[in-house]
Amino acid sequence: MTFTRTENSPFEDTQVLAEDYVPEEVLGRDHELDEISEVFQQIVDNEQPVNAFIYGISGTGKTVSIRFKRRELENALERYDDVHATFVYQNCESLSSSYQAAIAIANRFLEDPDYSFLREEISIERDVLPSSGLPKERVYDILFEILDALTYENTAYRQEMEGALAESDYDADLTAAHLLGDEPLPEGVDVDPDSVREHFESAHDILPPEEVTDYVTVILDEVDRIGTRDELLYEIPRSRTNNRVEDVLPSIIGISNDIGYKESIQSKTDSSLRLKEITFKKYDVDQLREILYQRAELAFKPEAYSEDIVPLASAYARKQGGDARYAIDLLQKAGMKAKKNEDDVVGEQHVRQAHEEKERDRVYEVTNDLSSQEQLVLAAVMFHDLREETPISRSDLYPTYKRFSGALLDNSNVPRRVADYLKEMSQLGLLERHDAYKGPGESGFEYDLDKADYQMVIQTLRDSDPTGPGENLLPEELIDTFSTLTDDDGDTQTSVDSF
Repeated sequence: MTFTRTENSPFEDTQVLAEDYVPEEVLGRDHELDEISEVFQQIVDNEQPVNAFIYGISGTGKTVSIRFKRRELENALERYDDVHATFVYQNCESLSSSYQAAIAIANRFLEDPDYSFLREEISIERDVLPSSGLPKERVYDILFEILDALTYENTAYRQEMEGALAESDYDADLTAAHLLGDEPLPEGVDVDPDSVREHFESAHDILPPEEVTDYVTVILDEVDRIGTRDELLYEIPRSRTNNRVEDVLPSIIGISNDIGYKESIQSKTDSSLRLKEITFKKYDVDQLREILYQRAELAFKPEAYSEDIVPLASAYARKQGGDARYAIDLLQKAGMKAKKNEDDVVGEQHVRQAHEEKERDRVYEVTNDLSSQEQLVLAAVMFHDLREETPISRSDLYPTYKRFSGALLDNSNVPRRVADYLKEMSQLGLLERHDAYKGPGESGFEYDLDKADYQMVIQTLRDSDPTGPGENLLPEELIDTFSTLTDDDGDTQTSVDSF
């Protein structure tokens, strides 16, 4: 296959649909942006920094709001020479502990050529920290040495001194590292480093380091992923009090999709943070539309999309809990489908196709993450759904589940545990739960499939690798029932063997 550029792409700028895009204006989050501004204003005012925790379900604008206000702050600080702020951003999605987060942050600086001076500032003989093996306290010592070195003197001041030296008639071998005491003076160079620095500060209008306050703010996105062993959350706000840093004023901002995370971390962390809590609520349909109109106008060529795609994508996203990220992804995928089909206009049909594809991906991901017992409960619901016997109560479902788990796993869980599984799967959006209370001793709920994507459930069960005697989690009864279904034209549906 020879690649050639698509002549009629509907896209004008795909970057505005990327996850890391920060718009010129963040819509629908005015109150939350004001709350973040209160946190950052402390830095502008050269006062003690404030720690913050930001909560809200996925896609409510938490990360983009922080990035937006951070950009505003950095632009504002260009007007104030006496404040120097460094932001350390770490996404904790793939991390499971404070220890791993500390290593990830340290290695990013150690690997960055712009921070090569760190090797002179900290006591480390490695290029990077290994992912395991080092004592926890040693890792934290290195991390705080790095944070304490992220000062104006080591960054902007050093660069300005290098520029001043380059323009001067001083010895060509003299560098900012010599003036800052990182390296001994070159042989034969007889100058007083302090006097040279004072000369250049005066001649080039460079502010002396002692007149600048240094702030370091660590932003831990998806902080709940590192669990409740919260050493890092505890140590960063108290690092100056505990003499782990001396030259910077540290603070921390945690971002979490888990509303209950703060209650799960240790009380000592909560009290030491003195945090400001900022809660991001779900977007409503009007807010989602406003965001999508903004992105669509920038992402697509003027005549290459129908405005009808915005309310449709907004409605889909609202059903996902007001997830703006989901809605923006729909626009991106819809545009890709229109381009692939060589359609002139991105329309509602492309959004529907994108939504169906994302739903299949979501159902597979969520189902694949279930335990073997949970998957067999789902298989039992599907079995009865295929037979048009849903909604079904737990008591009516349990015998089917018990047959499936007994045959494939050689063990079953009690009805009470199955009730827990059903509740969890309804919360995940795999099942619909209906209130069907019929009196004392009767089950209060009935269940059916929320999304009757039989093929996706079958595929997940086939891909499962149980520890019991079965080769997969496909019950024979389910296979037989599924294989005998016919569509409206009387044709047999896709066979199980085709997955």
